[in-house]
Amino acid sequence: MLALYKYKTILSFSILVFCTLFSTPINAQTKLEQERVYIKIEIKGMACPFCAYGMEKELKKVAGVDHVEIELKKGLAYISTPIDQKPTKESLEKIIIDGGFTAGKIEFDDHPFIRDITIKGKPIQN
Repeated sequence: MLALYKYKTILSFSILVFCTLFSTPINAQTKLEQERVYIKIEIKGMACPFCAYGMEKELKKVAGVDHVEIELKKGLAYISTPIDQKPTKESLEKIIIDGGFTAGKIEFDDHPFIRDITIKGKPIQN
């Protein structure tokens, strides 16, 4: 009985040490992934969902971008990238111009942009 108790204690301690040793690098990687730059792009000339879809495809080609949101009615695109892959304003303007549109204001921030959202005609601030 005493041998079984020692075995369980050693096994529990070993699992605890193993989890502690291998969880630290994962936490460090998660922290690095959270350091992102958020970009709001004004795109003039988008008139239809097809235009927005084409622009979305092109913006997803930017290094580090995995999610693009387009507000067609406002002519805005929102993207984010890891800080170490931050695109230049000029490279974003080139993508927009090559897509057949006119680049407007491009803003960079370290926090997501606050947007006005309307649900069933009622404005809600996000």
